Amino acid sequence: MTERDCKGQLLSQRGIHVINRPFSFASNPKFIFHDSPGFGAGDEEQLKTVQEFIKECANVTDINKQLHMIWFCFTPDISRFLFDLEKDFFNQERAGNVPIIALFTKFDDFINQVFDLDLDDDENHTAAETKLVELQAPLFRCKFPPKAGVYLEDMHSNDGAHQEQVKELIEKTAGSLDNLALKLLFV
Repeated sequence: MTERDCKGQLLSQRGIHVINRPFSFASNPKFIFHDSPGFGAGDEEQLKTVQEFIKECANVTDINKQLHMIWFCFTPDISRFLFDLEKDFFNQERAGNVPIIALFTKFDDFINQVFDLDLDDDENHTAAETKLVELQAPLFRCKFPPKAGVYLEDMHSNDGAHQEQVKELIEKTAGSLDNLALKLLFV
C-alpha cells in the first residue's frame, strides 16, 4: 500500500509526517502529537504549513485542540547547524506564543563528529556538549528562541539512558509552560 498525504503527495519512506493528523500512544492517549516534515533544507511550503497550523491552533477555544508545546528537533551537524528557514522560524513571532523545546537528536552521532582520539569517552562527551553549546548559540539569540534544549542520544539502543533523557525532557517541558492550569494538567 502506498500512502499519500492530504494533497495526494507520496509520503516519505522514512515515516509519515502529516501535521494535521494527530497521534497518541496507548500509554497516554490524552497526550496528542502532531508531526511535520522538517523545513530546514529549504522547504518554504512546509514552513508555511507549520506556521498556519500553529495559527489555527492558537485560535481555537477548546483546550483539547490547542497547541501547548512544540518540540523542535535538530540533528546536530558540525558542518551546518541552523538552516535559513529555521532561523526565519525562530525570528518570527508565532501565534499563541507556544513555548518550544529544542530537541538535539542523535547526539551520539555528533560525539563521533567531534571525536578526538587523545580524549577518553567522558572527555569526548564533554567536548561534544561544549561544541554544541557553541553551535546552538545563534539559535538561542533569535528573537523567539526555544525555552530550553535537551540532548537525546542512543535512543535506538537498549543501553541508552532513555529514562533520564525523557525525565529531563518532561521537566524542561513542564518548566516552559507558563499557564498554571496547563502545567497542572501536564504533570
